[in-house]
Amino acid sequence: MVKRKERNTHRFKGFSERIAAIKVDVTHKIQRSTETPEDEDTFFCEALAKWTELNCTLHYQNFASEVRQYVQSLAQLVHHKQQVIALLKTHLQVPGSLALESLLDLVVQLARDLQADFYPNFSSFFNIFVSLLNRCWQDTHLLECIFTTLSYLFKFLWRYMVKDIEEVFSLYSPLLVGEQKNYIQQFAAESFSFLMRKIKDSSRLFDVLFSALDSQPDLCQGLGFLCFEMIKGVKKQFHSMTDSVLPVLFSKTGVFQSKSIGVVHCLQWELVCM
Repeated sequence: MVKRKERNTHRFKGFSERIAAIKVDVTHKIQRSTETPEDEDTFFCEALAKWTELNCTLHYQNFASEVRQYVQSLAQLVHHKQQVIALLKTHLQVPGSLALESLLDLVVQLARDLQADFYPNFSSFFNIFVSLLNRCWQDTHLLECIFTTLSYLFKFLWRYMVKDIEEVFSLYSPLLVGEQKNYIQQFAAESFSFLMRKIKDSSRLFDVLFSALDSQPDLCQGLGFLCFEMIKGVKKQFHSMTDSVLPVLFSKTGVFQSKSIGVVHCLQWELVCM
């Protein structure tokens, strides 16, 4: 006789197991079309139609009915961008919303359509995402959606962000401090590493990172995660930029001395465990 336990193929996964299974990798994990929508359509309008079929909740239907009048064409979307942005911000902050996954995706699609016109709103959206993280930290699916959204925003807006890397990192660094849970630091490092690889002047980049330790000394572990994710490739291999980045990173340990030693120790530990 086969025991009930042996027949049961469904196994409950605890929170820590579900967290460990999540990887935020915008480059390799999810493949999205980067083609231009057909005719006068927009990425936002296409996503709005898709989620109208997939999300039948009242939360989403309320948002869709309010925003639809502004997004019938790219010209209309650009003209009414502030109304669309305001609606997204409002509905992302609705308590207990069942439309968050849909709305997060729509933020990404809006960024794809607007590009430079969206960038000035990145910081305010980021603050909303942080608020969601603090409010819904036990929802592993939502955690993944939020950090995947950030990864895609980095992907579509990186040309503007690399010019403001100090401001962007200052905004992002609270997710890397020691008081954050380890998996929050890890997700933050995985998403931010995409942007780090886009910066050609790695010396300037590490100056920005290590200088932040002056005001936030508990960033050591988070920066260690960041440096590790920057040089980590796929299938436990190093990224192709590692040869050029590592010498610069280690040279900064002499400049910043005691401030950077904790970062290096964390990086070494991550390399050993890779």
